[in-house]
Amino acid sequence: MKPEEATLSSLLSFEGNQWHYHIPKYQREYTWGKNNWSKLVEDIYDSDFGHYMGSVICVHETDGLTPGDELIYDVVDGQQRLTTISLLLMAIYRKLKFDLPEEDSEIEHDDEYRDAVISIRKKLVKKIKAVGSKVPIGGFRSNGFNYFLRVQPSSQFSNLDDYKFILSEDEIIDELDKPKNCGNRALYKAYSYFYDHIPSSWDELKDLLDRINRLSFILISETSHSKAFMLFETLNNRGVPLSGIDIIKNKMLAVLEKKHGIDIDDSYNRWQKLLTNLPSHEDQDRFLRQFYNAFKYESDIKVEKVPKATGSTLIKIYEALIRKDANRIFDELQAKAKIYNQLIEPERYSESKLTKALIDLERIGAKPSYTFLLYLFSLEEDCFAESDLKQRTVELFCKYYLRRNITDFPNTRDLDAINIDLIEQCEKERKKNRTLAYKFIENTLLTGKGKPESIEKLKEFLEDNLFYYNDGMARYLLAKLDETSHTREYKPDLWARNEKGLFVWTVEHIFPQGRNIPKEWVEMIADGDKDEAEEIQEHLVHCLGNLTLSGYNSKLSNYPFVKKQNRSEANIFGNKIKIGYKNGMAINNIEFEYKRKAYSLANAPEWKKEMIEARNGVMVDMVLELFAFNKAELK
Repeated sequence: MKPEEATLSSLLSFEGNQWHYHIPKYQREYTWGKNNWSKLVEDIYDSDFGHYMGSVICVHETDGLTPGDELIYDVVDGQQRLTTISLLLMAIYRKLKFDLPEEDSEIEHDDEYRDAVISIRKKLVKKIKAVGSKVPIGGFRSNGFNYFLRVQPSSQFSNLDDYKFILSEDEIIDELDKPKNCGNRALYKAYSYFYDHIPSSWDELKDLLDRINRLSFILISETSHSKAFMLFETLNNRGVPLSGIDIIKNKMLAVLEKKHGIDIDDSYNRWQKLLTNLPSHEDQDRFLRQFYNAFKYESDIKVEKVPKATGSTLIKIYEALIRKDANRIFDELQAKAKIYNQLIEPERYSESKLTKALIDLERIGAKPSYTFLLYLFSLEEDCFAESDLKQRTVELFCKYYLRRNITDFPNTRDLDAINIDLIEQCEKERKKNRTLAYKFIENTLLTGKGKPESIEKLKEFLEDNLFYYNDGMARYLLAKLDETSHTREYKPDLWARNEKGLFVWTVEHIFPQGRNIPKEWVEMIADGDKDEAEEIQEHLVHCLGNLTLSGYNSKLSNYPFVKKQNRSEANIFGNKIKIGYKNGMAINNIEFEYKRKAYSLANAPEWKKEMIEARNGVMVDMVLELFAFNKAELK
């Protein structure tokens, strides 16, 4: 084992670029989705020193290697990260190579620009003149040249074909035909996501490229697969490393003892009480960042030259605050942690409209909003122009973050700045008028730096394969649609979890999502035409209209539609209970029109493309009605 610290730039160095990282055929297909892609970009921007990407474990067997051969490493661990970063580089390359010259014809004479284009191309592909008739191992030949992919995905699920096509589309390798359904698979979606979400100016792209080149890895190479897999298992079962909050705690307790004469055991007990309000390491780390961002407008909290707390600035911030006044910052953290707990564990508090709204916000996945809400909930009640201001603000944030999470705008990396700006505007308003009104918060959020996408854009995203892009939002909306329509007779707890912490009610695809479409389904949905059935599946299988929730997902499986619809099972008392689409759930009884007749999932005689589209349209309209900011948006 030879562990080496390496930046991406050195990992894919183009000084001879002889090293290549190939994912073997036996490795699983590319599985990262939008949450992973957005988190990667967020992490890249979050660190000024080179974000740590973890270890890359690979194998290179030297038997039979001759001088001049390319070094092909089999990647055992790291394939998702390496593939994703390569796709991000392709998206940057396309903007540099094709978009920028259209806007600025002089840019191609900029040496720094030309170097950037060449650098990316050589991090993606090595191209050398072919000699002889034999194609080298690990490469492919085209028009008299041998090509070696610096990172080569697994061939599973057309990953390699799709990857090569993107390279050809960017004119990095020779033109290739577009693989069938390439645009609906994960690699092309990742490439398109990055292209749509990265900057478009030369200065911003240059900054992003510099950050990517400084991404940090630990490269571990072995000479046999058995050793590599053993190492992989060891690393993935290692203990939890010391976190930022542990370092801050140690510093805090040491200063309190040394400078304030406070017994370290007493300080430790106080710290433990603080942590009872922050149950997980993730909560603790986020709280420390959001505490600073929420209150840095106060002179006692603000640290010079640190505009916001990030993963890379967190320890620096709290070291400065502890040096300034450890006792005061400890008291502040304890008080604010109690408030923060209401945001992250609202179900612990007495039932009210505010509690229900906070639970919804948590389910939507709106953790960035806790920065502003921590500030708002810390204010005295006499600061509010309306008694229900907190509740209405949380409900506004539910609508705002649902739209943001579905449309992916504003960018994740901008959310901290949006919350900080909103706090600063509210502070100015408080100084001016002494109170805060809901209308001020609403107007500032919706028209300021954080202006969200239009309702038309939201509708466009909702009508698409929502579950594929954001399964969490799809599940939330299904539960919300059922909750707002259910009857007193049938009111299941769609958020219940089993002993393993998993949801009891899971998303059920009516038309199955598996690659091998059952014959009965091909007959029903496409009159026996397999190609048409596959096309319908690709375009509609993950849309809201083809989804429901089921507590018996595994028992519905790929069965024919009528069997899934009428499925029942004996309970522990021997009574038959309906577990199929006739189970009484409100979302299964949402009516849609097909051939001038009203149907629902519970009573439809069959399941056709037009029925999915019709149900999808009705459900999307219901969501828009629930989550529009105001009635004027719906006109």
